[in-house]
Amino acid sequence: MFLRTAVLALFFMLAPLPGQAKVTIVPDADNWIEAALQDIAQGKTDEFSRKYLKLIDKEAIFDSFSANIRPLSRVGAPVFTEKASDVKYGAALREVIFVALYQDADYVYFKFTIKKNRGGWVISNFSFATETGQLFPKDFLTLQ
Repeated sequence: MFLRTAVLALFFMLAPLPGQAKVTIVPDADNWIEAALQDIAQGKTDEFSRKYLKLIDKEAIFDSFSANIRPLSRVGAPVFTEKASDVKYGAALREVIFVALYQDADYVYFKFTIKKNRGGWVISNFSFATETGQLFPKDFLTLQ
């Protein structure tokens, strides 16, 4: 119950990347996301926050960003984390959603927006939300 309330209250979505940000290109977005989810699962939410914000050149918002995801570090490891959706728009754009079960019925969804770039990928957006009654949180899944 704590997790559901905390995550709902702390739902956070970053604005799209500004055109002149010094973003970091990752050679393999799937590997980066796997490592990020591992950090979150191990309670290393501050470490995840630092890595992600450095990736999108928004390190200045660390305090607010990390405060939003930090409650996940206090509830223990998820029972499981699985890919729920991987929508591809051609070869250049993707939206990947993972679902994780915390405790008995606290489902947390993690969404990553990925865009192809020179020599790799930009992970341009990350958000998370909870949902217990519907298949996905409202307006979280983009249908193709």
